[in-house]
Amino acid sequence: MLDRSYPVISAIEYSPIASRVLMRAKEANQEAADQLLINAVSHALRYFLRNFGFGDLVAIPSRRSATRKRGRDFMQEITDSVAKIESIKSLQILQHQRAVRDQSQLNSQQRSRNIAGAFSTSYKQAEARDSGNIGPLIIVDDLVTTGATLTEAIRALRAAGFPVLGAVTGAVANPYD
Repeated sequence: MLDRSYPVISAIEYSPIASRVLMRAKEANQEAADQLLINAVSHALRYFLRNFGFGDLVAIPSRRSATRKRGRDFMQEITDSVAKIESIKSLQILQHQRAVRDQSQLNSQQRSRNIAGAFSTSYKQAEARDSGNIGPLIIVDDLVTTGATLTEAIRALRAAGFPVLGAVTGAVANPYD
């Protein structure tokens, strides 16, 4: 269940077309699909910045096995591109601290159990936070379905003392649930 205590801004409603674009960007490394996702996230981010304030970007980390299979850290690359376009920082703070299952076939309760406690923050970035080099954070993901992953990311970041403003995504599934 999506925690409504923070704003989540998404550019488009998830659809069969959006699904194909996201899968081609994520799994096939297609440049045109990447660019569509970058444009969508940038659009959502500009709205977020106008309405909720400025912050540094933090990508949801991919599972290690997915990164190996894809040959790239998909969301970090997308986030880095968006940050460059919008002239803000992209930080690699979140990391997996334990294995999680692919969530694509899980329901909302299964997703929450699967991802709970899965993220931690890197010590190096925590040092940067303490030195004042990191401001408020905005989480970036390709798709929000139930909000379980965003909720876990916010939990991990806030537990480490990072202020989190909210999140932006390229697409949102079932926006009226």
